This record gives sequence, structure tokens and C-alpha cells, in this order.
Amino acid sequence: MFPWKLVSHSLFGILAPHRIVEPAAAATHRVTDHTSAFAKDMRTSYRAMIPSAGVPDPVGKVLAIDVPAGRPSRNIPVRIYWPTDVRAYERLPIVLFAHGGGFVSGDLDTHDVLVRAIAGRARALVIAVDYRLAPEFPFPAGLEDVYAVLQWTAAHADELGGDAERIVLCGDSAGATLSAATAMLARDHGGLRPVAQWLMYPSVSNKLDTASWAELGDAYFPTREVMRNVLASYVPPETSPYAPLLSPMLGDHAGLPPALIQVGQLDPLRDENVAYANSLKAAGVDASVVVYEGQAHGFIQFFKDKANHSRGEAALDDGIRFLGERTASR
Repeated sequence: MFPWKLVSHSLFGILAPHRIVEPAAAATHRVTDHTSAFAKDMRTSYRAMIPSAGVPDPVGKVLAIDVPAGRPSRNIPVRIYWPTDVRAYERLPIVLFAHGGGFVSGDLDTHDVLVRAIAGRARALVIAVDYRLAPEFPFPAGLEDVYAVLQWTAAHADELGGDAERIVLCGDSAGATLSAATAMLARDHGGLRPVAQWLMYPSVSNKLDTASWAELGDAYFPTREVMRNVLASYVPPETSPYAPLLSPMLGDHAGLPPALIQVGQLDPLRDENVAYANSLKAAGVDASVVVYEGQAHGFIQFFKDKANHSRGEAALDDGIRFLGERTASR
């Protein structure tokens, strides 16, 4: 249907000057019985939650394709969503969406309801990325995939009916962390500049040392134990979990795109999300954070669940409004 171009690109080359991770470090990462069992449990439980997300909203069209990428040679599955009633020659804003799941779980199906809602309510072209998961594929594999699809999206935006000048990075949980890291890569390596980042409860510091971790980290998801298992699965040996592309809070924030950060009051990630927004603002970035009363981690994804409905709907509306403001035709 479309003559897709190969994205030939490896983050190892990009990251080498920053000494974030070396190929040898990732090569020594081994899947253990423990990390394999953790990932299996996470994947099983996450997929079991799909019905809780509710009935998907109608959209105009959905296309599943593989984005070809090189170094390493691979195909990255993506699902592309168009809203209804797209007019001829209309160029839509583009949302590049990375799903959550602790870097070890989640897929295109777990987040289908949320992505459809974004496409329809924002009248946006949404590209959801099925990036590689740990522990089989540790950092930076998932980040490589999201960044490669960002490049591919910009190159093919016109064919898809999208506007390459109005790309928003978006994700929830681990996907929001990948989106924040992708924003840093796009800033640092020139050319492509997303216009905004919509981050739903990202993990931005692996220190787990805030007051909300002390208050909530043993009782609310993600617990300290879950985060320890996530880091054991995702971060290769000899790689610091505090490297900026793993802990965006600890990076340089100047020149990043405007950001909306959303988090629940009962999320252990709450205080680091607030601190991240404040750090972005201190660096001159137009950033805001909203803490939603009484809400736990994941509440936006499950906005149709009656337990989350009013706050989840409000948060989704806030995100759609932010997206519209940042992608208004220029």
C-alpha cells in the first residue's frame, strides 16, 4: 500500500558519547528464572485486565503494519488509528503512543481503548508502538524502537495524512518514561522536534526516595518490590539506573518540548512527577502537572471503569485539551 522506507539506526551509536550503555553491557544481560517469571506474571495479569478498559470507541480506520528498522535489523509492529470523517487533503496532528507495562508487559491490545479514545476525541492520527520488552530485550531496545518509529513517522507523515510538524509524544507509565527519553533524544540529535509531550504517570527517577514512595510504596502499585523486579528485568548490568534516559529527572531539561504530566494522588510516582514538572519549568520548559485526587496508578488507561470514571474522564479531557492547544494549525 505504501512504499515504507527502512529506518537504519541504532541507539548504541547515539549513546556512546554519553557513556550511558555499551553493547557489551546489554549482551551480558541474561534472562533469569526470576525475571522470566516476573514478566510472565505481569503479561498474564495485564492482558486479563483488558475487559476492564471498557468498550472501544469507533474510529475511522485502523491499520496494523510493521515498521522496518535496521541495526539491529527488525520489524517494529505498530497500529495506526485515524478518526472518523477525515476530509480529503486534511493533515492531522500525530500522536506517537507508547504503552505502559513496566517495560516487561503491555501491548497494542492492552491500550486499544485508550488509543482509540485519543484518536477520536482529539481528531488525531495515533501511531501506537509495540516496542520490544524486557527481560528478553533490555534497555535500550524499547527506546530504540520508539525513537525509530518517531523518525519513520516524520518521514511518512504526508502519506498517512498527518502533519510532521505537529507530532506529540505520548505514553502512560513505562511508555511515558520512553516518551520523555525520546523527547531528550530528539532534542539532542537535531532535525525532528516534537511539539509536545503528554506524559501519564511516568517513572522519572529510579531512586524511589520521595515522600510518596515512603507513604505509598508498600501498599499501592507500583510497589517497591515491583520496581525492583522491573529494574532487574530492564536495566543491563554495568548500566546505571540513574542514567538520564532511564531516569529522565536526572537529565538536562533545557530545550525539551512543552509537557503535561498527569498522576494520581495514590500513585507512589506522584512526588517525582511533581518534581519533574518543576524541574522542566525551572529549565524554561512550558510544563504543568495535575495530581488527581483519590486516583491510583493506571487510572487514565481505565477511564471507562466505574471505579475511575469521573477522574479518568477528566484526566483524558485535560490531555485532549493540551494536545489540541499544542497542535493547533500553524
